[in-house]
Amino acid sequence: MIREESGRDCNAIIVDADRLFQEGLYDRCINDLEGVLKSCRFSRSEKEHVMELLAKSYIETDDPGKAETTVNIMLNNFPHYDLKESDNSEAYNRLVKKYKVHPLLSIGIRNTADWIKYKPTKVYSLLEGLDYSEPYNHQGFGFMYYGQGEIEFDKDISINGELIFKWTTFNRNINKAPDFNLYFWETDNFMEMPIYLKKYFHTGKNVLSYISVGIDWLYMTKASGNATISYTKDDIITGKNTDFSASAYNINMMEMRNKHNFELISGAGIGYIIKNLRLFLDVRYSGGLNSFTNATKRLSNTMLIEDYFYVDNSVKLNQFEFGATISYTILNSVKRKRY
Repeated sequence: MIREESGRDCNAIIVDADRLFQEGLYDRCINDLEGVLKSCRFSRSEKEHVMELLAKSYIETDDPGKAETTVNIMLNNFPHYDLKESDNSEAYNRLVKKYKVHPLLSIGIRNTADWIKYKPTKVYSLLEGLDYSEPYNHQGFGFMYYGQGEIEFDKDISINGELIFKWTTFNRNINKAPDFNLYFWETDNFMEMPIYLKKYFHTGKNVLSYISVGIDWLYMTKASGNATISYTKDDIITGKNTDFSASAYNINMMEMRNKHNFELISGAGIGYIIKNLRLFLDVRYSGGLNSFTNATKRLSNTMLIEDYFYVDNSVKLNQFEFGATISYTILNSVKRKRY
C-alpha cells in the first residue's frame, strides 16, 4: 500500500473491512473495499484478499452478479488462487468452483538425448559380389537444446510446436575382404519442426502426466558426403587389373536427397507444477514415413557411380528422445464451466 484515503491508510481500511464483514455490516464493508480498490496500490497478496472479501460481501448482500464479476476478475489476476473451502461459505465455494483455470499460452526449453536409427526399406546394387545391404550406421546419441510453444484448450488438451536445428552423421562400409573396400560417410543438416497434441492427466495436486501424438517435419538444409575406395590387382569384382585407391570429400548430396521428410510422433511424460512453472521428464519416439534418399536421383552423381561404385538404398529415419522440459505459462485462461 502506498497512499492514504480520507486520512486513513489503506492497511487500516482493510482491517476495518475485515471487522465489518465479521460483524455482518456487509454494505459498509463493500463501500470501504470498493474505495480502496480505486485509490490504493496493493501487493499481490493484499489485492487478492481485498477481492476475495469483496466477492464474499456481494454474496451476503444477495448481489450474485457483482460477486461473479469480482471472482472472474480475481481469478484472471490471480490464476493460482488457493480456495480454502473450510474458511468460506458454501455459496462462495460454489461460485469459485464454477470457473476452470488452466494455462493458455506457455513457452519452454527442452534438453534431450537423441538416438537416431536409419532403417533401410529397399536395397539397390551396382556390382555383383558386394553386399549393398550394409547398414547405415549412426553411433551413439546427440544432445539437443531447443525451444517450444504450447497452447492449451479445454479438456486438458494442448497443441505444441518446436523448432530444432540439428545435424546427423552416418557411415557405410561395403567391402569384400581383402580385395575391395568402399567406405562412405555423410553429414546431414536439418531444420526440424514437430507439431503434436498432448492430453494431460492430473495424477496429484501438483503432478501432471501426459501422452502425445503428432507429426514431425524435417527439412534438409545440407548434405555433405565423403567416399574412399581401394581394390587390388586383378580384382574380380571390378574387373580392373591394377591397384587402385581414391578419396573424395565434401560431395554435395542434396540432389540425391529428399528435402522434406516426415515422421509420426508418439510420446509421454510426467511433471511437477509450481504455479506458472512446469518441470517435465519426457520420452518420445518418431518413426519415419518416407525415405530421405531420392529414388528418382539415385544414380545422378556419375562420379560416385563410376569411380566409387556407390549407390544409396531407400532409408527411413527413426528417432528416440529422452530428456527434460521446463516451461513457463505467460497467459492463463479463466472460463466458466459448462454443466
